[in-house]
Amino acid sequence: MSGSKICRLEAAELGIYQDDLEKLLDFYRVPKKRRVELLDIARNAEQRSWLRTRNPHFPGDWQTWSDFEDEASTLLHYDPLTIPGLLQTREYAREIIRATGPDLADEQVDALVASRMARQSLLGKVEPVRLAVVLEEGVLTRPFGEDGAAGRQIRALIDAAEQSTITIQILSPQVGLHLGLTGPFIVLEYDDEPSLVWLENSLTSLFLEDDDQVDAYVAAWGELAKLARTPEESLAFMSKMADR
Repeated sequence: MSGSKICRLEAAELGIYQDDLEKLLDFYRVPKKRRVELLDIARNAEQRSWLRTRNPHFPGDWQTWSDFEDEASTLLHYDPLTIPGLLQTREYAREIIRATGPDLADEQVDALVASRMARQSLLGKVEPVRLAVVLEEGVLTRPFGEDGAAGRQIRALIDAAEQSTITIQILSPQVGLHLGLTGPFIVLEYDDEPSLVWLENSLTSLFLEDDDQVDAYVAAWGELAKLARTPEESLAFMSKMADR
């Protein structure tokens, strides 16, 4: 693993997989008794962290998600409901956070919007994450905010789709029923670690790591991408929407 990742692990800024911990314990020549204690902590911590109840006032698992997202080389994102956070304008982010968190105080909303905007730096790194998105057409037609806000969000999507590392595909309602109707999901792929799947709703968030589960979602994303408009057709479709 990279030196920067080890620094983040040692500073407790990043969670650790059990197999990585075992390798580091070997490297550091940790005594057997202490080794057993640390591995036991890691096993219990992992059980607590994969599935957790969300704090409705301030989502505490955002940092965990950001850590995993930051290490990913590719994100495959399907969403039938909202525009992905990495592609949201500040206006859209504020409106969606307020709509889904009506009990949040203004300062909490401000903090969450700032966090979401900061995450978008992943797309501008020297080696940016590759982002491939399939969106339901209805996501783009749902009104929000002040006049012009929807148009500005669509133009932001167009700008993003013109980057070589970002692909956006729009799924027409004419496609009918399909695999994605079970809900949104994100597949996180890594250069040197197993892929993960992230699922969430208003109360819980869940990472899937079993190969069979991940493979099923990768296959589902591939089928959705085949059903959707091509990236070129989607760009043309969004351009017409922006003009309107």
